[in-house]
Amino acid sequence: MNDRKGLNLGYFGFILLILVAFNGGAILTFFLRFNMLAERPYDPIRVKWTDESGDIYADQMAADEGILYDLYVPKNIDTSKEHTFIMYIHGSNFSSGDKSDGALICKYFASKGYVAASVNYSLITQDSGNTISASADELYRTAGSVVARCGELGIRFKNMAVSGVYGGGTMALLYAYKNPEKSPVPVKLVFEQTGPTSFNPDDWGYSGEEAVQLVNLMTNGSFTVDDIGSEAYIKAYKDISPESYVNNNGVSAILAYGSRDKIIPISMPLKFSGALRQTGADCTIIEYSKSGHTMALDSDKNKEYYDTVDRYLEKIVVE
Repeated sequence: MNDRKGLNLGYFGFILLILVAFNGGAILTFFLRFNMLAERPYDPIRVKWTDESGDIYADQMAADEGILYDLYVPKNIDTSKEHTFIMYIHGSNFSSGDKSDGALICKYFASKGYVAASVNYSLITQDSGNTISASADELYRTAGSVVARCGELGIRFKNMAVSGVYGGGTMALLYAYKNPEKSPVPVKLVFEQTGPTSFNPDDWGYSGEEAVQLVNLMTNGSFTVDDIGSEAYIKAYKDISPESYVNNNGVSAILAYGSRDKIIPISMPLKFSGALRQTGADCTIIEYSKSGHTMALDSDKNKEYYDTVDRYLEKIVVE
């Protein structure tokens, strides 16, 4: 299994070779640099993984049909005590991505003694009929499957953290704040990068037809411009917005966003973090001042993010 999918040229590899033949190395250099930048956020968590590091239980079946997860268990884990479990939710735009994207981060945390799982969820596509709300609820059942499987291995948990990037970041926030009582073990920490915290079109700078397209895309709805402002329209986007569930339920949050993100305006997570803090919740937000949505241009912030996560995890381990 690849640690992390790099730039997958796929069909375009052949075209690239032809272009390079005529244009020298300029285009190849561009693609290699793009791939290097895309991989940069993961530099602080690259670890050497061997058979002595731990065991990987790949393609484990979750409660819902067709949903799989990969389980990472540290070698010689002490089964006489309870542990902290970390669930990672892959990124993308809710309609693509795979659990294999979490290999690097899960190996990193397993190397530190945590049990980690990278999970799939039902993707949101026009043909599937799935919704963000349904997939978010599905993740509680998937976590239950992971906990049950670990029980078969003699591993018990006292608490957990949930993490994700992009769409997975939104799913992680919904897991932590929407219905945390459904979690098989208490959630104590959510840490995520660039996940939308709101689907209110106003927060995206959208209006008119653009606003309706956003809400329909994310809710599998069929609203028209005439529905803007209606009770059903507002309820649809609020139901899937993490900001609708802000509360001080004991879950700490670490949020990371690019100040120059053209997809998720920095004002959105700042509003969310401010609302969390007003409840008294423990929330840290890390701004990548040079970066956009890929978080690729602030190497120091990458290290700060994972150092912060490590500190928070150390706190919940001893709770």
